[in-house]
Amino acid sequence: MLILPFLLALPLVLAADTLRLHHRIYHPSAEPPPFTERGALTLSQSRSPPSASLVHSETFKNDFQQFASSIPTENLDLALYQVALQREGDQDQSSWHISAVKACHLLHATSESITLHLSADGVPFAIDYFVDPVPHDGSCAKRSRSKKVAVKPLNFKPVVNSTVLVRPVTFPPLPQLRTPPPLTQEGKPVEPVPEKSFLQKYWIYIVVAIAALALSPTPPEEENGGRTAAQR
Repeated sequence: MLILPFLLALPLVLAADTLRLHHRIYHPSAEPPPFTERGALTLSQSRSPPSASLVHSETFKNDFQQFASSIPTENLDLALYQVALQREGDQDQSSWHISAVKACHLLHATSESITLHLSADGVPFAIDYFVDPVPHDGSCAKRSRSKKVAVKPLNFKPVVNSTVLVRPVTFPPLPQLRTPPPLTQEGKPVEPVPEKSFLQKYWIYIVVAIAALALSPTPPEEENGGRTAAQR
């Protein structure tokens, strides 16, 4: 009895792919640290459109605390929070597709969105990562540098409110090709024949109508004198 439900669920399991996400904080003034695992994306293509779900790793929250302690506090505007998509069987981190936001935006972010892009054959090849809210100009909030007020340590909080979107590849519509205009032997476009006016089209019929009216016999007029004599 337990075998039947397992067999029914087997196609769904086979149709789901598990992808690994990694993250790190990158600052141009420091040596790039290695990526750490952020979580797993489960991609299901058994339905249309395909969907994906995110499961965070066990070290997800602790990673942000380590990021806050290792990132240089100076020139925080230059620091980037990078999320990388590991391709299946690819262990070379330099070849992973990376999407990044400013690390300072993590201090006030309340939600995040991950967009997974699929190729024509359904293979994931890229991601886009966004956090919200973000200032309209994309700048970082200025931190106090007064001697009397100590600079608060960085407090990167993990964003739990996550949205995962899947975008299959799309192609633009094909252009509608038109027949090229005919050319003369000199290579110039053939000028269209100007349209004739009403008189140019129907002058022959007008002439025939006028001639018919001119040649048609007129009825004889009765003489007034003869009419009077007949009455007497």
